[in-house]
Amino acid sequence: MCKKKKAALLRHDLIFSFIPAFCFMLSLSAMEPSKNIEQCGSKPSNISVKQDRDCGHFDVFANLIIWTAKEAGADCWAEIITSDIFSSSNDLLEVNFGWDPGFKVGAGYKGGKSRWDTQTCYTWFHTKGSDDISGAPGTIHSTFLGNFYVDNIFGLGLSGPPYQKASIDWTIQFNIFDWELGYDFSVSNALSFRPFLGIKGGWINQSIDSKWVNPDLSNPDFFGAQPFNIGIESLKNNYWGIGPGAGVNTRWDLFRGESLFYLFGDFAGAMMWGHWSFNDVYQNDINQQVTVDLQDINGGSSMFRTFMGFGWDTYWRQNRYRFSTKLGYEMQFWLDQLQFYSFTGGRLTNNLSLQGGTFEFCFDF
Repeated sequence: MCKKKKAALLRHDLIFSFIPAFCFMLSLSAMEPSKNIEQCGSKPSNISVKQDRDCGHFDVFANLIIWTAKEAGADCWAEIITSDIFSSSNDLLEVNFGWDPGFKVGAGYKGGKSRWDTQTCYTWFHTKGSDDISGAPGTIHSTFLGNFYVDNIFGLGLSGPPYQKASIDWTIQFNIFDWELGYDFSVSNALSFRPFLGIKGGWINQSIDSKWVNPDLSNPDFFGAQPFNIGIESLKNNYWGIGPGAGVNTRWDLFRGESLFYLFGDFAGAMMWGHWSFNDVYQNDINQQVTVDLQDINGGSSMFRTFMGFGWDTYWRQNRYRFSTKLGYEMQFWLDQLQFYSFTGGRLTNNLSLQGGTFEFCFDF
């Protein structure tokens, strides 16, 4: 087994050692003679457009994002348990998040010949997942902790009251700020890198609202329970954090003329100090209420981001202004985001992933 793992690691290392060399060889084929006669605010018309300009300039950019969310913990909000004399089954129900729009806006400054630049941006994305189910009376069970203690203050039985119908709405609100300080350098006329350091911070709030209809209280564990028709349980898992981040942006120019067409790959991560707060309240239509007291958590928080695709740049007014677009696929992985206490899973430490298409517009002046 160890030999197989070593062989797999060796193949992995060889592959990732080959990729940079391959990109560098491809970039050599696209190299052009260096042209360094550009003046600040002017460019001879017969010279191909350049990525760098001699004078400093500002830029503003906006991104349209179409993302979807995926989170462990949302894959089992309820269970349908059925059984007969010969067999039994347990069907786990999942909250599915759709594809929703969001945006990113920002501004920056690049120092021209110094190659240093700085930029800041804000990302907004809100999404909502829903699900509902109906079955035979007494077959639907909640996986949330508040429901478990309804008419069950001693925690007896395998679950709380079983129901005939249930529904859920799960909302995620994503609000993140970034600041970066980067340095752009070229390996060749075609291949360039921009390593950067920065600060990431913001908040991710999650609200979980579930509704449970027509409970079956005939089980002996609920003997003497007061009958009710509808129960509602609302949970909150709110997070905010801040900390240092780092990454690298890569770019490979495919075509240089009056416009520039290229491939790009951006990779980043952050280590933050985070704070989580929780709320879990169950209440039914006869005013029975269960409040689960969950202590706040302070601790480390980390995330990783990738963004890959292709871009197009064009210049005008003697190279004074630049308009660029990028289209690619972005993925963000936020570790240990969902941490409320679940009846079936105990204290959760589940990851939140956001992914989808990102379309960027940028204007330099």
